[in-house]
Amino acid sequence: MDFTKEMLNEILIKLFNVVLFSEEEFFKRKMEEKVTLKSVHVLEAIKRVELEEKNASMSKIASALGVTAGTLTVVLKKLEKKGYVTRKQSKEDKRKYYINLTKKAEKVINVHKEYHENMVDMITRNLSKREEESLVDLLSKIKYFFS
Repeated sequence: MDFTKEMLNEILIKLFNVVLFSEEEFFKRKMEEKVTLKSVHVLEAIKRVELEEKNASMSKIASALGVTAGTLTVVLKKLEKKGYVTRKQSKEDKRKYYINLTKKAEKVINVHKEYHENMVDMITRNLSKREEESLVDLLSKIKYFFS
């Protein structure tokens, strides 16, 4: 690997780690109860599905997250036990369950949104409009690799 690619690799690794660490620290300061980022992302996926459809089914949520229904079930049981979601069996199809967020989950989602708004504000604070556009363009190309 040439020097530029080595530097890019090092920057991406450090950036990924520092974002995860700062996000976890933000949650520790803002939330009384420990919440994992994995749980936060599941709650946000439920919210997205709820916005698209009246009822958020397990299969739709699993699809939105790119996981199996079995994997989602394990996470949802923990979230339900902690009071972040409720599960309701379908009256029409007893095999089907709908997931609803609680007020406690909405608070978590709002804290996560606040973190990301702060992060973006801090990153763009000293950038010109052109630099912001260039950054978005470059990061979009990087994101494409992971999609």
